[in-house]
Amino acid sequence: MEPKHTKPFDPLIFWVSASVTVLFVLWSIIFPESMNTAVNAVFSWTTGGWAWLYLLTAFLLVIGCFVLMGGKYGHLKLGMPEDRPEFSDFSWFAMLFGSAIAAGIVFWGPAEPAYHFMTPPPFFGGEAKTAEAGANAMTYSFFHWGLSAWAIYALLTIPLAHACYTKGLPFKFSSAFYYVIGDRVHGIWGKILDIFAVFATLGGLATTTGLVALQLSSGLKFQYGIELGSGGMYIIIGVLTTIFTFAVYTGVEKGVKVIGDINMYVFVGIWFFILVFGPTIFLVNLTTNAIGQYLVNFIPMSLYTAPGVEGNWIGSWTVFYWAWWMSWAPFVSVFIARISKGRSVRETVAATLVLPTLGNFLWYGVIGGAGIKYDVTATLSEHGVESAIFAIAQHLPMTGILSAFLIFLITTFFLTSANSAALSLAMFVSGHETPNRNLRAFWGIALGAVAAVLAGTGGLKAIQTASIATAFPLMFLLLMVLYGTFRGLNQAAAENEPAQKRSQDKRYPAKGSAERVSPDVA
Repeated sequence: MEPKHTKPFDPLIFWVSASVTVLFVLWSIIFPESMNTAVNAVFSWTTGGWAWLYLLTAFLLVIGCFVLMGGKYGHLKLGMPEDRPEFSDFSWFAMLFGSAIAAGIVFWGPAEPAYHFMTPPPFFGGEAKTAEAGANAMTYSFFHWGLSAWAIYALLTIPLAHACYTKGLPFKFSSAFYYVIGDRVHGIWGKILDIFAVFATLGGLATTTGLVALQLSSGLKFQYGIELGSGGMYIIIGVLTTIFTFAVYTGVEKGVKVIGDINMYVFVGIWFFILVFGPTIFLVNLTTNAIGQYLVNFIPMSLYTAPGVEGNWIGSWTVFYWAWWMSWAPFVSVFIARISKGRSVRETVAATLVLPTLGNFLWYGVIGGAGIKYDVTATLSEHGVESAIFAIAQHLPMTGILSAFLIFLITTFFLTSANSAALSLAMFVSGHETPNRNLRAFWGIALGAVAAVLAGTGGLKAIQTASIATAFPLMFLLLMVLYGTFRGLNQAAAENEPAQKRSQDKRYPAKGSAERVSPDVA
């Protein structure tokens, strides 16, 4: 076991990752055309030739998660026997859900079903804007935000949390590989993994930051007629960066927990409002039908590579999503591990896989269903996909108030993710469960800087490619973790088995028993 760190951060991990981050920002500002050329080349190469591996990896991770949850490993604790959960169930799930899904669900929740409604996915085909097209659009939206997405987070969280809380490893991305490469996680291989995790996190968060800035800018213009001009993206990203950097500076308990609780209440409130005041029966029927189609078509959709279909639909949609989730996986898994001390494997997988999937289904079914019912496709074509949620609000009572709450929800969801990302980045370079607050603030500012240059110089294509490029190596790493997880938990289960048998022996009564027999008495 590695001794506890006394330094505020690992010099090699910090200086290499920080230096490359600064160089990337400078490259994007000084040579934007060169950056755009590189972005286009990376996007074409990864989505064109490796789509099948993205799909297969996500599918295998779903299978692995269900084995973890339903098999012999479910009872194992992420911690020592005496460890108890640090947060209430509600706060734990609120932070978990908010950090992992962020404002992306508010951005794509109304936009994706409406887009597929007017442009049917090739898996289903058919005529656009029909009842069948609406059902198929919702089904594919469920697929992109369902089990496959959350399995990527859950599968990486378990070995990381188990290694940190039972083996005393530091809170770094590399600790997830302890059951793969053993003590070598303390050497150069571990440092390489953590440096890579920094870049993956920066790429993944830049995607979300850019989307959030687009949506907030669209909302201010669409609903309130406020135009921020050419520098609007920078203004929004700057304000968001300031807020989440301050929040992560104050710590998990004061910053992230409070924001997580608030946005969960607002999230449920908006969902309930649209369900009640929107086309209720239509929404319930569409959601129920789409869940059925999702369950029937899950395996075929998971392995569908769109052979013979012109264009790169799979690359622009499914591969982009899987890569986005993968690029988020390092920081999300470290953050979930950090707040899951004392939870069981089964409890953690259920809360990271099943419950969020159901939550996404309910949100998409209501919010996305409203977009289909009200047919906001014309607004999407004119104002972009980022305007979808505000176009839906136009068909509901109290539009102004609802739009204000939507902007608030987008902001708070994003802040939860950004907080956890900055905290995780500080963990990657320090290994401390509670990193130095100045280190947390530095990575908060770095996240905002990377997002600003990508959004400002490369647009949405650069934002998407940032996720896809950084996620490419993660596919191979996740497959390694899949193997290592079962290897490590098998060992843990074998070590626990003698203790369990001994506790069942009559010479060793259960703790708290009134009758206590000495082990020396035969």
